Amino acid sequence: MWIVSTIGLGILIGVLVSAPMGPVGVLCIRRTLHRGRKAGIITGVGALISDLLYATLTYKGVSVVLDFIYRYEFILQILGSILVLSFGVYMYFSIPNYDVRDKVRDNNYWRLLSSAFFFALGNPLIAFVYLAFFSRYNFVPDTPTLGLHFVVAMLSIALGAFLWWTLITYLVLRLKESVSLGGLRIFNRVLALVFIGISILGLAMSIVKFC
Repeated sequence: MWIVSTIGLGILIGVLVSAPMGPVGVLCIRRTLHRGRKAGIITGVGALISDLLYATLTYKGVSVVLDFIYRYEFILQILGSILVLSFGVYMYFSIPNYDVRDKVRDNNYWRLLSSAFFFALGNPLIAFVYLAFFSRYNFVPDTPTLGLHFVVAMLSIALGAFLWWTLITYLVLRLKESVSLGGLRIFNRVLALVFIGISILGLAMSIVKFC
């Protein structure tokens, strides 16, 4: 049933888009360490809302050109896999930096959420990551349930992102003494290899499917 696959894939996309330890991830970790887990989760939720906005715009943009997508499905899946591969390679060589300015001085949760939202909003390139996943896995269907699918898809992505931020804040506090830039860099590299593996698998599946 499409709803099960959509929820599963949506949760996976939500996790993968949120997981890289970029500026927002580092900000979440810093707030968790210095202000507590609740502040970290709220920071993650702010980033989640921003990412969901980009996911919505990407989804709607994709749905407008569905005929084009299905006509050139093979090419777009290949390009999507290449985009994911490029993102993975970039992530592998990127270096996390603790020098992330946190302008919020108190634990006003609305300020924590809104600052994280605008912080994440400043990274429009995330839309290309969503585009890569949506194109690669045919996440936007050409069916009469398109409206319902949109709701299920966005809620699933949000759930995946929320689960990630909940998990990372928990792990940060449990491993408080072990959190370092070296550890974050290793984590980023492991995650980058996951992205690279997904992209290579996607390329192979597309070639096999259309040969």
